[in-house]
Amino acid sequence: MTKTELIRRFVADYMRYEGCSCCRNQDEQDKAKAKLAGLLDVPMYDDGSGYDFNKFATDPVNIN
Repeated sequence: MTKTELIRRFVADYMRYEGCSCCRNQDEQDKAKAKLAGLLDVPMYDDGSGYDFNKFATDPVNIN
């Protein structure tokens, strides 16, 4: 599978697991997010609480 095909699949998986807080599958969403982060070389936050996708956003939020 090409990198583009993997990205498309992982994004589709992530989107599938999104939803409002009452119906979201958080465990599967976290797994999908980790796959995307690994594929795209997105680093974890220094405290290990998640992946810093914000760093690559069109308009990153300054959280410092």
